[in-house]
Amino acid sequence: MRPFRNSLLDVRDLHTHFLTDAGTVRAVNGVSFQIGEGERVAIVGESGSGKSAMAMSLLRLLAYPGKVVSGEIMLDGRDLNGLTEHQLNEIRGKDIGTIFQDPMSSLDPVMRISKQMIPPIMRHLGVTHEEARAQAVNWLDRVGIPDAARRIEAYPFEMSGGMRQRVMIAMALSCRPRLIIADEPTTALDVTIQAQIVELLKELTAETGAAMVFITHDLGLVARFAHKVGVMYAGKLVEFGGVREIFARPRHPYTQSLLDTIPPVHQQERRRLVQIPGFPPDMKQAVQGCAFKERCAGAHRRCFETAPELEMREPGHSAACWLPEGLGSDRFVEQGLIPALEPSQDPAESRVVVEINNLHKHFSSRSSLPWRKPPVVRAVNGVSLRIKKGETLGIVGESGCGKSTVARLLLGLDPATSGDIFIEGMAQMVFQDPSSSFNPKMTLSNIIQEPLVVTGWGTKAERLERVRELLSQVGLDESYLYRYPSQLSGGQRQRVAIARALALKPSVVVADEPTSALDVSVRAQIINLLVDLKQKLRVSFVFISHDLLTVSYISDKIAVMYLGEVVEYGPADEVFRNPAHPYTQALIAAVPIPDPQAEASRMQKPLSGELPSPLNLPAGCSFASRCPKATDYCRTHKMVLKPFSKTRETACHYAI
Repeated sequence: MRPFRNSLLDVRDLHTHFLTDAGTVRAVNGVSFQIGEGERVAIVGESGSGKSAMAMSLLRLLAYPGKVVSGEIMLDGRDLNGLTEHQLNEIRGKDIGTIFQDPMSSLDPVMRISKQMIPPIMRHLGVTHEEARAQAVNWLDRVGIPDAARRIEAYPFEMSGGMRQRVMIAMALSCRPRLIIADEPTTALDVTIQAQIVELLKELTAETGAAMVFITHDLGLVARFAHKVGVMYAGKLVEFGGVREIFARPRHPYTQSLLDTIPPVHQQERRRLVQIPGFPPDMKQAVQGCAFKERCAGAHRRCFETAPELEMREPGHSAACWLPEGLGSDRFVEQGLIPALEPSQDPAESRVVVEINNLHKHFSSRSSLPWRKPPVVRAVNGVSLRIKKGETLGIVGESGCGKSTVARLLLGLDPATSGDIFIEGMAQMVFQDPSSSFNPKMTLSNIIQEPLVVTGWGTKAERLERVRELLSQVGLDESYLYRYPSQLSGGQRQRVAIARALALKPSVVVADEPTSALDVSVRAQIINLLVDLKQKLRVSFVFISHDLLTVSYISDKIAVMYLGEVVEYGPADEVFRNPAHPYTQALIAAVPIPDPQAEASRMQKPLSGELPSPLNLPAGCSFASRCPKATDYCRTHKMVLKPFSKTRETACHYAI
């Protein structure tokens, strides 16, 4: 790796506070680090660790009640804290570019892209309108916007999420800034589009020589993208250094715990995920000693008395911990094996509890002309699946492939256009955001009792006893009975949602993105809980997610969906170890692995293009327009699921 040039950004003892009625929140509490020219530095940590507050502090974009109270932000030797707003506006865009998580909140929805790109180029580079337009079109073309000369006149809402993020990247780079700050720029994107964006950022920063601060919660992306990584906890940097060194030998227990919570890519025997106990400290209160001490398995007396400083452990690798080597090398084994479901002697225990046959769901789209027949969106197009008792079926695919529509049809929330669904017993749902399905004025006892009351189950005393039993099953005690949703953390709310789903003893529970809104530490707790419930209650799960590592860990079987169809179906381990369909291969290749060395050796390029419109399905294979193996036969002949092996099916003539 080439050496980086002189320090471009030098942050020294940065403190950022938010002055609230409840007290002063110390969001950033003495952060110091340096970034060299052309260097990509990732900042990771749980929600509330101070990552985004630090990014906004670097940009000097903190709105009231946020305020940088002390410290220096030196950009090429110039302290940004001492500049006026006018001087900062000259630096933003020209010297510092920004890419935010949600482009729709950054792009003006009623202004064409040209109106948002051209004026900054004219202002910062001092060129004419014609020259600025030519440069804007060139940047849109370089970031992969097709027909850029025409699309520059489009509105943001006329573009897909991936295309809007590409526009944001073009805008951030268009004035050739020396530093780019990207705050969760790929979080809302599918794994395939995420891979495209990350590769694009790597190529363009290498080409332009720009340095980057990359805020993320995804450690796999860090391994794929960054040169260095800083780990934040409770407003402080607790570890900082080269990405390979930190991933191979983390020196802070928090860093090691974050890495251990990630489901492994391949494992001969499934083990329980490491859970980080407890919660981060209240940032409104002064913390004595190490902020991580209450959650650390190796904490000793000194940790409770004195806060450790960020100190160099080896060249280029610093950590703030009194333990010389963190917590040791392998805590994953300590969690123990997950016992396999033992086959029952009773044939009824291996019976099929859900059977879906040739399921179709069409939606009528509004026609632009009243006399024309409205176009039809074929959201689900001939899906057939079976789920056995105690089995978990994972459904994966890009947004718009039909995963959630299948879930709604299975639960009877939408009527099917055609096809059959057979369910033995009852099906229940766990939503992505439990808060949106809870009445905030109801206690947890009433929330969990709601399905029991609606169905007339038991007496009042019996219902209360059932609630106590359910809370115990999801790891909550009786003290939660009369709390309200607002008094719970995100993980606790999801536990309550699972308890409510289990109240009527369903045979199958549909979980639609149940962990996507959770931090990695809380996600591990929920995944372990779902595995435990499956083992104990022998309930079947349909697990829908865009997180392929989690799906591969928790599922017995996998259904890969593309454009309303299942293109591969089989045992989870087989599908992930040896994917047969080109789309499955592309999905798995796009998954970032939390191993920098493994990421560096991966050869397959990201899947190009985006999901075609379900309004105009291809005549042949639905994946032909993006498939590197597609032939004329594929483009004209429809593919259907057919046996690929004794246990697997795939919809491809050229499956390997």
